Amino acid sequence: ENFPLPKLEQFLTSMRTELLNGKGFILFKKFPVQQWGLHKSAVAYMGLGTYLGYFVSQNGKGHVLGHVKDLGEDATAIDRVRIYRTNARQYFHADNSDVVGLLCVARALDGGESDIVSSHHVWNVLQRERPDVAETLTQPIWYFDRKGETSKGQEDWIRTAVFYLETGPDGRVYSKWDPYYIRSLTRFSDKGLIPPLSPAQEEANNVLEETCARLSLHMILEVGDIQFLSNCHVLHARTAYKDYAPPAPRRHLMRLWLATPEDEGGWRLPFEDCNEKKRGGIQVDNRAPVALLDAD
Repeated sequence: ENFPLPKLEQFLTSMRTELLNGKGFILFKKFPVQQWGLHKSAVAYMGLGTYLGYFVSQNGKGHVLGHVKDLGEDATAIDRVRIYRTNARQYFHADNSDVVGLLCVARALDGGESDIVSSHHVWNVLQRERPDVAETLTQPIWYFDRKGETSKGQEDWIRTAVFYLETGPDGRVYSKWDPYYIRSLTRFSDKGLIPPLSPAQEEANNVLEETCARLSLHMILEVGDIQFLSNCHVLHARTAYKDYAPPAPRRHLMRLWLATPEDEGGWRLPFEDCNEKKRGGIQVDNRAPVALLDAD
């Protein structure tokens, strides 16, 4: 209602269907970020996002417009640092939302390139080549770190499987994965609070990453490109990168996490918030949403 797009609405509706039920990704070209500047680009980008889903928080502060850039944080401190705030490599993973959008505002000097892969393709290949690994990945033995972004009374981790079927008669393979979030839990496993990764889990982690890399589609996001993809059935990664020297701008992507509730066509998932408009995301004590133009 606040962002009418009469000429684009039909296309965006069909694109939402393609994201959720089709190939799972799309790449827009030539969004005029340099002409519009940061503020107008952010407003227009978020306006586009409202046709695809509902904004959900990307961190414990309630930020619904994320800024992917190197803030100089220690990429080895994975128990407390989110890797998107560094220039380190991001392994194949899925964000905690139904749809993720990335708008390229500024490119790196070198690297920072994108890879995506179909979770269904990966699953089918694992079933054929390594059924033992596929079985390990379907077991609810995987602990994922909350990295301190917890509501009152929550555990510091969640326990789930990596692959499982969407509920219902025509269930599709759903994936939830981020290797940084399983490897950062040694502070708890060393104290005996949760089990450490088993040899089978270590192997599954390595085989999954190798399989994703082998099957992936590589793309380079240019300034003004917007990549939307479905976290339900597409995993994505990023190469390490190096920024230009100041005063040139650092690599900068604006990120949206969008929810698509089940009763509005989203996937049928075995989570308590499946029908909520803000399902997924990182909700801490029901903090009110905030949209920042920039983050340093």
